[in-house]
Amino acid sequence: MLALLTIAPVGYLLWRRREQPAAPKQLVLTFVGGILVWLATMSWPLGPHGDYLPWQVILAGAAMVALTVALAWRLPAEGVAIGWTAASGFALAWGVWAGLQDDTGLWGVGLIMVLLGAGTSLALVGWLTGVIGQRRRA
Repeated sequence: MLALLTIAPVGYLLWRRREQPAAPKQLVLTFVGGILVWLATMSWPLGPHGDYLPWQVILAGAAMVALTVALAWRLPAEGVAIGWTAASGFALAWGVWAGLQDDTGLWGVGLIMVLLGAGTSLALVGWLTGVIGQRRRA
């Protein structure tokens, strides 16, 4: 389920953009960046009972937005794909951790929530960055 929800969409985006010279490399960089953001900010829960602290969540969100903006600015036509790919990398890292920690099986619901919430938000950020970047270049 984890691979189906996180890696398969990235593979599809890479396949669809295989003819564009910069897009596949940018999307792979974004996917890996999402994984690295999770590792840097969320892989060490510090709160009681292993919960995340609010500043960790804020830092992770800010880093994901910064990653999306930076890479969508370089390739404005791919802003939406960059947002979804960043969210997929983050969700993959979270899903591996959650799947190993959870004995109830509810981590799958959390994975879907992370993908939909982060994916939609970052796709919007990537799209807006792309639109602004294209207008500034024109």
